[in-house]
This record gives sequence, structure tokens and C-alpha cells, in this order.
Amino acid sequence: MHGMNTFLAETQIPGNPATYSFTYGCQSEDTEVKLNGGDWAMVAFLGVMGMIIFVSTMIDMYQRFLGKEQFPDQFLAMVQGFSAYNNTRKLFDTKTSSENLGCINGIRFISMTWVLIGHTLLEFIGSVFLSNLAVMFSPDGPLSSIAMTAIWNAQDSVDTFFLIGAILLSYLTMKELEKSGGGVKMWLMFYVHRYLRLTGVYLVIILFQTTLLKYFAYGPQGYYLDNVGEQCREYWWTNILYINNFVGPIACMGHAWYMAVDMQFFIISPIIIYSLWKHQKFGLILSGFLMIIATAYPLGYMWANPEPNTFGGNFKNVYIKPWGRFQPYLIGLLVGNYLYRTKHQPSLKLNVLVNSLLWIVAAVVAAACVYGVAPYYATSLSVASLAEVVIYNGFNRLAWSCALSWVIIACIKKKGGPINEFLSWSGFIPLARISYCMYLIHFLIVDWHNTTMRNVTSYGSEVYAYFAMGNVLTTAAVAVVLVLAFEMPILHMEKILFSILGVGGKLKVKRYVKQTEPESKKIPLS
Repeated sequence: MHGMNTFLAETQIPGNPATYSFTYGCQSEDTEVKLNGGDWAMVAFLGVMGMIIFVSTMIDMYQRFLGKEQFPDQFLAMVQGFSAYNNTRKLFDTKTSSENLGCINGIRFISMTWVLIGHTLLEFIGSVFLSNLAVMFSPDGPLSSIAMTAIWNAQDSVDTFFLIGAILLSYLTMKELEKSGGGVKMWLMFYVHRYLRLTGVYLVIILFQTTLLKYFAYGPQGYYLDNVGEQCREYWWTNILYINNFVGPIACMGHAWYMAVDMQFFIISPIIIYSLWKHQKFGLILSGFLMIIATAYPLGYMWANPEPNTFGGNFKNVYIKPWGRFQPYLIGLLVGNYLYRTKHQPSLKLNVLVNSLLWIVAAVVAAACVYGVAPYYATSLSVASLAEVVIYNGFNRLAWSCALSWVIIACIKKKGGPINEFLSWSGFIPLARISYCMYLIHFLIVDWHNTTMRNVTSYGSEVYAYFAMGNVLTTAAVAVVLVLAFEMPILHMEKILFSILGVGGKLKVKRYVKQTEPESKKIPLS
């Protein structure tokens, strides 16, 4: 089977060099797969984590409902960080601080579902047995619908992540600079915390794919998940070094190219953030210079290397490279700087007419970014001109970032009206907290579901919508488990380590006992 797949992977369909043939595998749920050393190590790790969480949860619940004051603060603070009970309360807590940038929570989760729905369509077409494949790829097929443009052209959802991530980074870092003034310790913690914060649960998922994933690789397309595991076993190190968008093929967790690009942006971000904080004029000049370069590169590359109807940029040299995606991140750093410098200004001084006009402009620009390429869907016979392709690649991400930045600024500065009420809905807070794990695991959920398909499926909008909805809900449920079982406990381990080393704050304990009013202060009833 492996030899056959190797052979077919090197064949191409005549007239279409972008595609190749492959077998769907022949695994079943009864296929016996033996545990090797790596598998046992992963089982042991999961067992240890499960035991720590179980014991910690029992201790936490005991002091909550029975013992109350029995355990000392230091011990209890250490235990509670692993407690599923305590972490569930924290995960679903919707209380916010006075400086909370609430609308970003809604934007983050909506963007995550947008990514997932787009990838569901991609994998639905490529991995599911479709009985009406000819209809699907016909010029007037389902992709020709204008409404579907927002799904197959979902690249702006990723640029949204770059934008909001940079806004929060810039805003929070400048607040920290205001408190500490910067220094070796601050910047060292800046990098160490970020790496540990992102890599902990990320590595757990990678290790799962290299070991135990094969036990879920059953069904007519089970070989596909086997292949995913093989790729991670070979290239996992590129992921945790965040160079997987440069070294080798995008093999292990292909969608994690975003993680690499985001980390690369993060590494150089202090140069811009500190410049804007310390010498704003110089920081703005530097940002303008970098923006010119970030715009000129995709313009120049696509002009010199024309590719028909390629509106995301060449995948290898533009789409997954930092110099091809820097525009939204840089805009985010500038917006974060603006929000920091105007944090004592609660609202924008705009009249209704100007405010409405800016909202209309932002809506038109955003719609043009998403739907402007609607005539050039994958099965269309229309071909965009070179000028259209070049201009879209050069300015789409910049335009989208500016339009969305207005939405964020207007909502934070009390000019968002019902849009702000929606995006700042408290229910988005826990959903935003699980969005990182949703991003990490969603492709695996989609692929696993596809591998279990045993019957031919006929594409229809209702069928696709049902697939997409199921993938969103399943991914969210798995993400909650990942957050409680790995992300939050690993972050707590970091806090314990930093506390021991004396470079972090003291662990906080949660006491559930309510202080009763002294008898002497109670007012007697008359």
C-alpha cells in the first residue's frame, strides 16, 4: 500500500499539473495496530497529566464543598492551577476589566469559525466521495454563487488574526513599558513567556499526531491520517522551532504555517513597539518604511511571476512567508499604539454623519476585499487581468486591515452601536479563549471526519452546511478539553517555575469561604 501511494503521489493528471492521484487506503476499525515505544511514552504522559488533574480537582472540590480552610494557601494555589473544576470556572468566567477590548473577542471567534468553514469546503471537495463531482466542478456549479465567495476566498480571516494579535501585543506591551520602563528582564520574559504559552499545547498535539493518531486512522480514507502522522514524525522539529514555513514542505500540521509567521513577526515586534513608545515620530517613520516594503514585495513578485487568478499570492513565496503577510500585523501594531495613547479618551469626537460615513466606507472596502474576486471562482472560465491580480495581491490585505481596524477602534471608542453590542457579547469571552486550540486542532477534526465516510455523498448546500456546523461544534468541544487538560495546566507549570525562580508573581489562591459580618456590627431587628 505504501509503495502504491508513493508511486501515485508522483503521477499527475494530464493537463492539470496541480493534481495527482492517490489511493484512499483500506484500514478498518478491526485493523490491529501495535503500540511502539513512542506510543507508550505518549500514553504515560497522558496518564500522568490525567492523574495530576484528577487529584488536583478532588482536592479543590473538597476544600470548596467540605474542608474549606483545611489546606494552606501555598499548597492550594499550586493545586488549583491543575484543577479541572477551578479551570472550568476560569474558562467560562465572563467578567471583564475596565480596559477590556471586548469587541476583539467576537472578532476572534468569528474569524476562527470562518477559517474552519473554509477548510471544511476545501477538504469536502478534495477528500469526500462525491457522486456529483462533475456538477461540483462545472462552471455554473455551487462555487459560482456569490455567497460562496466568502467561503472559498476566506484568506482575510487569517489576516484578521494577524491584525488583532498585533493590536493586543502592542497595547499590552506598551502598558508594561509604562510600568517597568523596559529592561533585560522584561524583554527576556517577553520572549520566554510567549514561546511557552504557544508551544505547550501545540507540542502535545504534534506528539499525538506522531504517535496515537494512527489508532484513529480507520475508514475508507484511513491512509490519509497515517500520512499525516508520518509527516509529523519527520518534520515536527520545524514546527516547534517555528520555521516550518521555510524548511521542507508544509508537512506537519500544514495550516500551522500561520504559527511560524506569527512568531517571526513577534520576534521583531519589539523594534517597532519600543520605537513607537519611546520616540513616536521615529516609530511612525520606521513603520511607514516597512509598510512600503511589505506592499512592494507582493506587487513586484506577482508582476514578475504572473499566475492566473492567484489572489492569495504564490503559496510558497508570498502566502506563507512573513514578507508577504506583514501588512495586517504592522497595521495592528499601529492601532495598538493608538489605543494605548488614547486610553484615557473614552470616545471619539465624531458627529453622527461622519461616523456613519466612516462605517459605510469600511463596509464597502471590506466587501470589496472579499467579494471583489467573485467572478474568478475556481471553476470559472473567466481569467483576471494581470493588473487585477497584481493590485489585489498588493493592496487587499492592507485594505482589509484598515477596514477592520476602524471597526475595532469605533467599537472601543463607543461609536460602534449595535455592532459593538454584538461583538462585545460576554458569551464570546470563553469562545475566544478556546479559539487558539480550535485553530490547532480543527484541520485534524475535519480530516478525521472525512476519513470515516463510508458511503458516496452528493454535494448540496444543506449537506455542506451540516458538515461545517458539525465540524465547528466538534472542534469547539475538543478545544475545551485541550484547554482544560493541557493549555491551562501547562501555563500553570510556567507560573510555578517562574515563581520558584523569583521572576514571576506569587501564585494566587481561590478561597470560596465568604467572610461573614462580625456579630457586633449586625443591626438588630426591631
